Amino acid sequence: MRRWEELRPELDARGIALVTVCSDTPEEIRKGRRKHGAQAVMLSDSDLAVTDRYHLRNPHSITPKGIRGMPIPTTFLVDANGTVRWIDQSENYQARSHPDRVLGAIREHLPG
Repeated sequence: MRRWEELRPELDARGIALVTVCSDTPEEIRKGRRKHGAQAVMLSDSDLAVTDRYHLRNPHSITPKGIRGMPIPTTFLVDANGTVRWIDQSENYQARSHPDRVLGAIREHLPG
């Protein structure tokens, strides 16, 4: 999450909201926000309902809570009209989009 916060100045300047969805419980999210000073909106998907809705479950992994299938780390860039402009995805649950990669996508797909 700290890496995402590195994007904050440019996101704020462009009026872009950062919203994250993770498999943590709301309490785990609160603790993580305090620990890391995260400012992004963080939503809980502890039952993986959103993950399943977008077909983002990796069935070959098991969560720390024993649930089969970790969410596939995915970054969506969505414009003001709700159109998905860019997607970045990794099969490795530990790998996230690098901030520089996301900034490049923002500059390419959401100019201005």
